[in-house]
Amino acid sequence: MTHPPAIVVGELLALRRSLRGTKWDSIHLDHFVQVLCRLDDDRHGFTLDDLHAIENAWVGEPGETWSGGFVVRLKDGSRAHVDGRAGQSHWSDDSDIEACLLGTGERQPELGSRYGWQTHVWNEELARTLNEFLVRFAAQRGQLPEESSR
Repeated sequence: MTHPPAIVVGELLALRRSLRGTKWDSIHLDHFVQVLCRLDDDRHGFTLDDLHAIENAWVGEPGETWSGGFVVRLKDGSRAHVDGRAGQSHWSDDSDIEACLLGTGERQPELGSRYGWQTHVWNEELARTLNEFLVRFAAQRGQLPEESSR
């Protein structure tokens, strides 16, 4: 069942709030949740409801702004790459996300010093944590994943 985007975002933010003070509480999860909330079908070609599993993820080096992203497998079998950047005002006017579908056979994009952002390194442990969070989100919504997260 597909829910309106505002309802899905509200459910996602409620789950994030419920995890405060637990082993799940982290600045990276806060930022990734903000990225997930901003996925827009018209702008990016998919939404949070279309995500099946995070294949790999990255975060920039600690600094004045946060940047991070992931490669995701969508429920229709296609794959996409998503980048997010939170500026000084923490997800306001100086923040943005970019997303694009990956071509057939394209494993994951190169993570050089794109856009003048910080250093980027793929982090499989971060991807596992994000997948566990998505599984919790699906369970909260009464949607069982079709297969394991990896």
